[in-house]
Amino acid sequence: MNHLTTLLLVLILPALICSGCGAGDGKNNNIQSMANNIGRKSLLEEYPKVPNEELLREISGNRLYGELQNRYAQQLIALKAATEQDKAKLIVVVMTPEVGKFATNANTYGVPYIVQICSNQGIDCIDITPDISEWTSVNDLKRTPIGSNWSREGATFVAEMLAGVLAKYDDYRNPMAFPADQRPATFGDAKQINENDDDNKRNPQDGEKKSNYRFTLNSQGLRMGHDLTFPKTKQHVLFLGDSRIFNPFMDDEYIITERLQRQFPEKEIVNAGNLSYTMDDYLSLYREKARYTEPDVVIVCTNGGDILDMYFAHRNRYSRTGKCYKPSSLEKQVYDQIAKTN
Repeated sequence: MNHLTTLLLVLILPALICSGCGAGDGKNNNIQSMANNIGRKSLLEEYPKVPNEELLREISGNRLYGELQNRYAQQLIALKAATEQDKAKLIVVVMTPEVGKFATNANTYGVPYIVQICSNQGIDCIDITPDISEWTSVNDLKRTPIGSNWSREGATFVAEMLAGVLAKYDDYRNPMAFPADQRPATFGDAKQINENDDDNKRNPQDGEKKSNYRFTLNSQGLRMGHDLTFPKTKQHVLFLGDSRIFNPFMDDEYIITERLQRQFPEKEIVNAGNLSYTMDDYLSLYREKARYTEPDVVIVCTNGGDILDMYFAHRNRYSRTGKCYKPSSLEKQVYDQIAKTN
């Protein structure tokens, strides 16, 4: 590398990093992408940990939590506006196995907030966590969450709860349709998991099976066994969410959306969930891709963990957009507090 190149990098890279972090303008040109990549790498090196529940245990945690709640609410309100513009019906379903005797602080504090913000904004919200809490209270190991995800029996129970939600909005239809040349190549972000990885050689949802699980994605980036075709002839029900609706490490026939598809063959159940996503991912995915599935009903499956996932360290590691997120002064303060105690 010659002296002139070195000088240019010294002058340009700081500007790229600053322009990339928190820019939030959605530009996809090469310069912006380079800035985001440089910024994220720098921040991941500086802040390598991704705190979760620890965020609620620090001295400044309560004030930080309010900051994260506000970010979550802003993204949810923007998603409401986007679905209303498309004349789709937005439903928020609060669901997680981490309630009742398996409760986490994230859901103890987060679930009531989500229900309240939906009420304030006039968003239809169905909280099935009380039913889940009661169901998991039975002393049955098959009802115990696996990690933070559903057991096979848990997925069955949730599908039964969601069947009532689908039936409630059975008659809703969205008159909008997109020209074929406007539709993107994919409607979701899901990618095939590498079956050669050691972690994927057994199904952790079924310890006795110890074989590769049946994991089907269609060519459109959705966890479905077939591609969507247009013009649509059925009601389209689009699911957005994280692993609680994506159902990783579970055979296709047992996942929540496949159970619903069998129960409602007259509908098209569209699973656009993905691992580690949160509300700003649901929003950007909807705007960029998922809206082109022409959904009649959009069901966002969320929980209190999505609020904590708005923390900058989580966003830098898992955000689907590739943006980089500079910490606020309060985020940095809490990060430093956690680092000192670990």
